[in-house]
Amino acid sequence: MAVYTIYDLALQTGVSYHTVYYYIREGLLEADKIVGTRVRIFGDDGLARLQRIINLRNQGNSIESIRAILIKENDNAKDL
Repeated sequence: MAVYTIYDLALQTGVSYHTVYYYIREGLLEADKIVGTRVRIFGDDGLARLQRIINLRNQGNSIESIRAILIKENDNAKDL
């Protein structure tokens, strides 16, 4: 499993550190682990989720719409 920090996610996806952090603050992206008080660690699932968020945002979806879509996708995945 790959390990990513916020900075790594930003580099991998082409968005800024601040954009990644914004999605975290909005509750769209959650770290797998927090080291100390500041370092957030993400895995491959976190990278995939961020890519999904970026794609939805690029399609013109609002943050609230993205939140609803992700919740629905998560619920559907649990039903499988």
